[in-house]
Amino acid sequence: MTSKMSAIEFRTKLETMMLLVVSLIAGVILGAAAEGSQDCEAITEPGVMFFDVRLPRTAVPGTRTSYVCQAQPIPITSQDDYHAVAFEPLVDNKDLVHHMLMFGCGETYDNSMQLAQARTPHLCGASDNACRFFLVQWSMGVEGQICSPPDAGVRFGLRSISRLSLQIHWNNGNSTEGRTDSSGFRVYYTKRLRKYDVANVQIGQNDLEIPPGQGHYPQTGGCSSECTSQWLQQPIFLTRAHIHMHYIGDGGLLELVRDGRVVEEIVRDRWYDYTRPPAHVLDQPVRVLPGDELRLTCIYNTRDGEKQRNRTIYWGEGSDGEMCYAFITYYPKVENFNQCIKFIDYDICSESGFASFGDCVYPGFLRAFEMGMAAAILDQCGNADSTNTNTYTNSNPRDAIQTGRLCSDACADAIQEVTGHPCMQGRLGKTLRRTQLPELVDWPNVKQIIEQAESLCPSQQHQYM
Repeated sequence: MTSKMSAIEFRTKLETMMLLVVSLIAGVILGAAAEGSQDCEAITEPGVMFFDVRLPRTAVPGTRTSYVCQAQPIPITSQDDYHAVAFEPLVDNKDLVHHMLMFGCGETYDNSMQLAQARTPHLCGASDNACRFFLVQWSMGVEGQICSPPDAGVRFGLRSISRLSLQIHWNNGNSTEGRTDSSGFRVYYTKRLRKYDVANVQIGQNDLEIPPGQGHYPQTGGCSSECTSQWLQQPIFLTRAHIHMHYIGDGGLLELVRDGRVVEEIVRDRWYDYTRPPAHVLDQPVRVLPGDELRLTCIYNTRDGEKQRNRTIYWGEGSDGEMCYAFITYYPKVENFNQCIKFIDYDICSESGFASFGDCVYPGFLRAFEMGMAAAILDQCGNADSTNTNTYTNSNPRDAIQTGRLCSDACADAIQEVTGHPCMQGRLGKTLRRTQLPELVDWPNVKQIIEQAESLCPSQQHQYM
């Protein structure tokens, strides 16, 4: 993968991040077997069989954080429907594998041009987002098999999932070269279909900003009442839940809110250890109605012990960033209801996993930036190389002042077109500048020009920072 990409390519990457939580830490845990037990009772039922989905022996990159993906056909006949009733993690290297996800997809992916690449283990990219149905997640610290609810199962076969996509996050803390891995899942399944199809939904917050020196710092997210009204036509029942954070996570709370009032505490983690995250099997299914809110609060500690940090921690895929999600198993399945999260105070509950944020639509802004905004700034404010308009060659900004270009009204208007855009304001703009604009080819030159104009043109207050 090159270090730069177009806005269109980046939009695909961003949608993948929003949907998979590229980033790839998303996915939904079905719940570990009860404490003290390593097996699900369902695997002893007559007629239950299994197959394995795991990587072939694959080299682990000598970098701290990497993701590998591979799509595989389900190794049984697709002439029938089946229910998966349990999943067993097959972890080859517990010191390397941070978490594993498995997604399902159907015939549209089977016929895709992406299939040839997807069949081979490869570092994950936007091409993997064709498999969108979350099946199961294993995270470090979760012991035992992962069980479906007693009267529900994950459907696959003739009229549903025919291919599985395995995604593994390696955390090679010492950047050791020469390691290999062959991890994956064992899938227990039956032809005796259960009453309900089980499904999974990810809720949480896609924007975090956690300052240093805080002993108890809450961040909130979840699935709003507006989103459940949009998606749910009838009640669903929650059976398992798992709050996910990284190293500075210190506790969490998942609540059911109805008509603005908390009616049930679904999960409370009074402590949190990144290496042993609690997985909760609910004693009784929790009934969620259309219009209810699922509210998630994540507590962070940047003050004490090994969690102490001397810098602000932001949302990030890697272990040095943070996350705030709850992964929830529910039934009956609602088609495409697999993600319902917030970005700051904005809801992301669209089927595509992406939404507008007030007057800001990220993909549209990124496309406009590359298709015209950046070129206008380069043309009006500085000297661009005539053979490559992406190269800003005005190394001495005072030369531009002498020609009147950098402090001209035309330059100011071009800069204002970017810095005054709704996507560049407040937390939205701060997140965009930190995580997304640096991926675009023209941004380094545009950023340099804006900073020079702010510094050297007293009459122009572009308020970039």
